[in-house]
Amino acid sequence: MLKLPHTHHVVLCLCLVLAGCGEQEKVTEDPADRSEAVDPRVLTQRAIDKQAIGAFEEAIEILNKALAIDPKFVPAHYRKGSVYEEWDRRDEAIEAYKRTLEIDPENIDARMGLGAVYAKSVLNDLAVEEYLKVAEAKPGDAEIHFKVALEYWYLQRLPQAAEYYLKTIAINPEYLQAHLNLASVYERMKEWDKALREIAVSLQLGKETHNQQAVSIAERKLAFFKGRMNLTAKEMKRRTEPPFE
Repeated sequence: MLKLPHTHHVVLCLCLVLAGCGEQEKVTEDPADRSEAVDPRVLTQRAIDKQAIGAFEEAIEILNKALAIDPKFVPAHYRKGSVYEEWDRRDEAIEAYKRTLEIDPENIDARMGLGAVYAKSVLNDLAVEEYLKVAEAKPGDAEIHFKVALEYWYLQRLPQAAEYYLKTIAINPEYLQAHLNLASVYERMKEWDKALREIAVSLQLGKETHNQQAVSIAERKLAFFKGRMNLTAKEMKRRTEPPFE
């Protein structure tokens, strides 16, 4: 008669087989997976990927892991600021950007981010302070000079606003929005001829670039200026068409 193995022998054999499988899995594990888990660069990139899909909380958790490995890893600090800024958690964004700048005072991206959060928070004096530092580092960047001018406008520091709109235009003479904004600055300063000249330039640029919205804005500004100046049609034409007088 055929004898069946005792139950405990069967269980023992099954355990040995399972143990062998487990050992096999450990042998085939990729060592790179473990090294990536402790590389702050890899973790920061993962956080960037999470931020791209709006998973802000997960991104911050990953960045905190990166900073636990290297507390002075600048890209992770900066990325925390970026995530918090996009998440609209402004206090945390300010703290992260400031920490980035403590470690790396020359970090332009962090300084721009800090300025942007201040601007969103209507802390215009602090925003302009940060933007001025960036403008000093990037003297040929029209966009940062435009941002400085805009913050001065919000503060109603009109001569400074005009100065930085002029710097913007010196870098990029076709910066249409800068011309339109400068016209408003001059209007507020009651420098009518300069205001009208900027309107004329805006109209010309708007028509050349087929920017009907800008043309409409310039035309509305022109009508408003005309009402305030009480000019005749002839006088208005003389002041707004070349050669300017």
